[in-house]
Amino acid sequence: MPWLRLAAAGLVLLAAPGRALAADWALTGALGAHDPGIIKEENTWWAFSTGPGIPVKHSPDGLAWAQGAPVFPSELAWWRTYAPTMGPNDVWAPDVHRFAGRTWCYYCVSEFGKNNSAIGLTSCSSVAVGDWRDDGLVLGSAAGTDSFNALDPDLVVDSAGNPWLVYGSYFDGIHVVRLDPATMKPTGSATSIASRPNGIEGSNIVLHGGYYTLFASIDQCCQGVNSTYKIAFGRSLAITGPYVDLSGAAMLGGGGTVLDSSGARWKGPGGESVYDDGNGWVIAFHAYDAQNSGAPTLMISDLYWDAGGWPSLAAPAPPAAPVFTTQPLSVAVAGGMVALDAFASNAPAYQWMRGGTVPVAGATGPILVLDDASSALGSYTCVATNAAGTATSTAAVVSLAGSSDPGRMINLSCRALVGTGANILITGFVVGGQGTSGSVPVLIRASGPAIAAAPFNVSGTLSDPGLQVDMLGGAGGAVPVASNSGWAGSPAISEAASSVGAFAWGNPSSADSAVETTLAAGPYTAEVSGAAGDTGVALAEVYDATPGGSRVASSPRLVNLSARVAVGTGANVLIAGFVIGGSSARTVLVRASGPAIAAAPYNVPGTLPDPQLTLARPGPGGVVSANTAWGGAAAITGAAAGVGAFGWSDPASRDSAILVTLPPGAYTATVAGAAGDTGVALVEVYEVP
Repeated sequence: MPWLRLAAAGLVLLAAPGRALAADWALTGALGAHDPGIIKEENTWWAFSTGPGIPVKHSPDGLAWAQGAPVFPSELAWWRTYAPTMGPNDVWAPDVHRFAGRTWCYYCVSEFGKNNSAIGLTSCSSVAVGDWRDDGLVLGSAAGTDSFNALDPDLVVDSAGNPWLVYGSYFDGIHVVRLDPATMKPTGSATSIASRPNGIEGSNIVLHGGYYTLFASIDQCCQGVNSTYKIAFGRSLAITGPYVDLSGAAMLGGGGTVLDSSGARWKGPGGESVYDDGNGWVIAFHAYDAQNSGAPTLMISDLYWDAGGWPSLAAPAPPAAPVFTTQPLSVAVAGGMVALDAFASNAPAYQWMRGGTVPVAGATGPILVLDDASSALGSYTCVATNAAGTATSTAAVVSLAGSSDPGRMINLSCRALVGTGANILITGFVVGGQGTSGSVPVLIRASGPAIAAAPFNVSGTLSDPGLQVDMLGGAGGAVPVASNSGWAGSPAISEAASSVGAFAWGNPSSADSAVETTLAAGPYTAEVSGAAGDTGVALAEVYDATPGGSRVASSPRLVNLSARVAVGTGANVLIAGFVIGGSSARTVLVRASGPAIAAAPYNVPGTLPDPQLTLARPGPGGVVSANTAWGGAAAITGAAAGVGAFGWSDPASRDSAILVTLPPGAYTATVAGAAGDTGVALVEVYEVP
């Protein structure tokens, strides 16, 4: 953001009715323009606009503008093939971007009010050199033949470096199509991303904060001071949509949050070009000047992004001082790795301290990892600092616990909506640990009617949950271990449930299912489905039934839970539970994968694009930790590798993870769409040695 330069030149703040308070650049010189597209080369700004041959302006500072020569001194012969009655050398809506070592200018020719239109392409080594090359037709449309309009092009590059073209107007709205980087022309089919009954055009997309934000001009243009043009926006995690606005309304259904609209002087803002000049984001557009006979005029404003990642013309408030939203937990451990979590608001820098005064070397993130707790006993605090101030977390004491009953996961559970086919509830778990030759007594249950009854009163439960337990691996693949469909009030099941502290099933004739068995070390699945092919909410539970006095650190135990299900909203989010038993804390890694399982080699369709993970324990203030987007944290990567979890390859993905050491007790890990959306997600809970 060139705010220092603007201040030196006399920054003008406008707060006209209908406009947000914005840093509007104090422009002078040749400012007549319609549908401006801007670009900066070294220290020179260039503005291209609708008009004869594409008029081009230049400025040494983005403030004082002079008119230069047009891109096209005369018409190209092929234009009138697509727009026979176009105005003389009348070229519309140029879009200029730098890509792959060249400057590309997409533009269009058209007949006003018709979709007899064409998008053309010209390119050069640099705007200053001006060695423009005609790259010909990109795409054309014809009235009576095509539903779309080949109008208002915009080049956008996705997160993988692939070029795309956004285009369209009234008619059937806005489209996006991938470009072949060798030709910079479309390859494959286009996708519709926005439409609006009262008009939408002038679109452009930018990538910011992991989202593709679509800007568009809506309503009526080109009527001077009577224009009702407005600049609106929506966003998506994928370049092909779906795009939604701040209220959640789909832009394909007419949605769009208004960024800018008419004020007392400047009418009908639109034809926008959103640009990051290397110092910050700006938006260039035209507006009709009510004090100058409605002349279309070049406008440039600073563009900001709010805390939620949405665009805004309002300058953000000065940052507030950090406030800790997650406090570190005191833990008594038997050794091994310890992870303390402390998260603060308002984007601080972190520094962990030992004993309140000694900085821990390299501990400058929200997660403190102590590789060997036995040599790092003591009190730890986290200091969070930003420009507005400093906050210190509560102290977490790491102490040594007795070893008579070592901590371990003794219960793993998952509550989710059970579908049919590939969408049944499949809960995976692993019996492992240091010992691999022994076995573990387990109780496995599938509850439907039992959680519909008081005190749970869960609605929409699965009426007849069938349970199938398989061991995985080996030449034969999945090997059936046990199954049940209706527990029939088994005294053995009731006794086992009582011994492990499971809630009692009150109805011996219910269709809830359970098995009691002994399992050798290895991976297993517990599959829950409707016995009659029906659907509903069910709870799967796996209990380690080893008596407390018989647990030793080297014995096999439950070390991993995973479940892949369709995540809904409200009561149908994914809830995984686990219990840490014994007298000492355990370190766990909890992950929620959505984008990670959509990618190769898994290629799961319909995944949750933004899984939000919350870890909590019962009682007031029970949230232990939370995460939305793991950010490539080294601690998460290292812990995942240590437990044999599949790797996450994209540090910018919206997958979420928590690494933390927990005292004995019950915990829930909830997975939901951060934006209230739905899709398939995988939740995993690992014991970290």
